[in-house]
Amino acid sequence: MDTVTEEGQFREINIEFLAKGGDEAFDIFYKTDSFGVEKFVKFASTERKHQEKVIRLLEEGTDQDFYIHEEDLFKYYKYATNSLKAVMADPDVSTKVKTEKIYEVSKGVMKEFFDNNTSEKILETSEEVMEMMEECMTTAEAGFHGIAAITSKDYYTYTHSVNVGLYCMTFGVKSEMSKNDIKQLSLGGMLHDVGKSKIEHSLINKDGKLTDEEFEAMKAHATEGEKILSGMNCFGGNVVRMAGEHHEKFKGGGYPLGKIGNEIHLFARICKIMDVYDALTTRRSYKKALSAFDTLIIMKKQMAHDFDPDLLLSFIRLMGPDL
Repeated sequence: MDTVTEEGQFREINIEFLAKGGDEAFDIFYKTDSFGVEKFVKFASTERKHQEKVIRLLEEGTDQDFYIHEEDLFKYYKYATNSLKAVMADPDVSTKVKTEKIYEVSKGVMKEFFDNNTSEKILETSEEVMEMMEECMTTAEAGFHGIAAITSKDYYTYTHSVNVGLYCMTFGVKSEMSKNDIKQLSLGGMLHDVGKSKIEHSLINKDGKLTDEEFEAMKAHATEGEKILSGMNCFGGNVVRMAGEHHEKFKGGGYPLGKIGNEIHLFARICKIMDVYDALTTRRSYKKALSAFDTLIIMKKQMAHDFDPDLLLSFIRLMGPDL
């Protein structure tokens, strides 16, 4: 058996997503403790000759945690999306289970990016994942209550990112936007906060209100996010502008450029609504989650100048019985 001791070079994975096979092979490890020293032992690879070992383990069930080399993360997430495609095509799997599985992969992609300063290349996986979620949610004709049923109830940057993407997607579907616009809107929602990867973790994870100085530092994430997505050269201008403009305010006074009204991209105006809505309806260590009804009251009465009034009205109308 091959053993390695550098824990920082490994990432935990969900072995369930390795059952369907993929285009590239990589090794899978489990962790042991030998005389107080943690070691990673090779369990199998994802080559076809080892697939039976993985499948047998899944069938029997296990509480064992599995890991891969950090450099294989992109391969792993490509593998995971292939596995999701097989799940999506299975008529015996319920829509609820499908959406939960897609949500888990989406969270994994964003958590890896934010928590471990992973290569931006991993963000490319998000496009396929969001396309599958759109197909799933459209087929089920699910509204905002369908999204709320699967999203995390606690606020983390990575779960917030996925949640905003799903809310943007639902808004696009319910507003009968074109398929391409829905794709761009949902993807931009998921990636709107990628600039926070350039901000100190202590600020991102701070409990309570930021000081004025800290807030100024935090504001840089909008410009940084625009730079990241623009520099990757694989996302459209709509997605890039959502990252750069989602903190602009409709009546002015937002950041980074203080744009007003229609100067702000339509998708960024939509994203701002979803961004605030998810932030207020999820728990943090220093605040309780607000109900959908109370959140919309605050957005309409206390924050009205921040949002495009027509879009906010549309959002409230589309929420309908979910309140």
